[in-house]
Amino acid sequence: MVDKKMIESDEKGIFFCYDTVLALIPVIIIIFSVAHVNMDFTGPIQEKVLFQEAQDTVDIMSIGEDIDNPSIFEQISYSLSKDHLETAKRIADSWLKGAVGDKKYRLVEINHLYGEEICSSGNIDDADNVAVAVKCHGSYMYKLFLAD
Repeated sequence: MVDKKMIESDEKGIFFCYDTVLALIPVIIIIFSVAHVNMDFTGPIQEKVLFQEAQDTVDIMSIGEDIDNPSIFEQISYSLSKDHLETAKRIADSWLKGAVGDKKYRLVEINHLYGEEICSSGNIDDADNVAVAVKCHGSYMYKLFLAD
């Protein structure tokens, strides 16, 4: 024969299982909703990479290959000191076109020319991600804007 107490304890176990499953439903819904949130972590990484690329570019522009080949900034500064802005533009533009690839750039001198543009590859004002690097050469201070 089946004991009546055993039947009651089995029924309590069934209700306990249903109660547990019902309590876990909100937890499962929350886990699924958090797992499906689309998080884009590439933004800050891209900004750091672009900033580092701008810094590296101005660093390379300030290093000469040897005594016979002055740095790009030395050549630009010499041209600006002789009031040859067109020569400085040509030097900077030809070098930057090869150095930065398909990125947009703008190079300005902020000490003597008060922010006048030396060269650029287009309008970077509408770009989402713009990095800035500054480098001095003598009394000239150059600011390079680099955009994706």
